[in-house]
Parts: sequence; structure tokens; C-alpha cells
Amino acid sequence: MSRRYYFAYGSNMDEEQMDFRGPNAELVGRARLPGWKFRINTRGAATVVPDEESTVHGVLWIIDESDEETLDYYEGVSSGFYVKRTETVYREDGDAVEALLYVASDDGPGSPRPGYLERIVAAARRHGLPRHYIEELQGWSKAGT
Repeated sequence: MSRRYYFAYGSNMDEEQMDFRGPNAELVGRARLPGWKFRINTRGAATVVPDEESTVHGVLWIIDESDEETLDYYEGVSSGFYVKRTETVYREDGDAVEALLYVASDDGPGSPRPGYLERIVAAARRHGLPRHYIEELQGWSKAGT
């Protein structure tokens, strides 16, 4: 069965959620995606948008085909809510790897669904993402930042 890297920047950074959505997934560690910016969209969900001045921080998983199929379902790929992309991300050790990520088709700024941003921030803290980045995430508690 083939395996690949998956870069999670939203609620899929949460290990408990990934235990359910990707039971075969293996956590690799922190990673970053330069040239993109985190956003909560008008549907209240996380996405990333191109921004040369920004970097998205998250975690890297190794997933198999069944994990990817389940993630596709939860991310609403067949409904067009998210599209799959392959982008270069940088692991903690500085190595560049190609990783799957999900990008929402709706990229307008919005407000997070109740409890959603809190899960993302808690996971970011557990994984030791940079403090300035966690503060940026927390800024989305106000609509349309």
C-alpha cells in the first residue's frame, strides 16, 4: 500500500481526530509551508491562501491510501469544499518534502465555528508551534481577520 506525506494545518493537527480519520497515520513532526497564509473561510473552516510574505505552520503525517480516502470524505473533496494539492513543505530538520494538503474552494475570510479554532490552537500548542503563529491563529476568534 502506498504512503505519502500529509501536511495538516487545521483541526487535523489534533491527534485524537487523526486517530479517527487516519488510523494508520504516523506523526512525523512539525513542518512549515512558506508562501501561504492561514485563514478561516466563510464556512468557518480552516484553509490556506497564497501569500509570499507568510508561512503556515502545522504538522506532517505519513498516511496510506485508506487514510487519504477517509480524509477526502471528511474534507468534502467530492462535494467541492476542498481540493487536494501537493506542495513543498519543510520538516523540522529543514528537509523539503512533497506533501498533500487540502485547500478550501471558499477562501473568503470568515469566523470559526464554535469550538473549532480552540481545537486548532490547542493542537498547535501541544505540537510546540511558534508562539507568534499561535497568536496569529487566535486572532481568528474575531470575524474576518
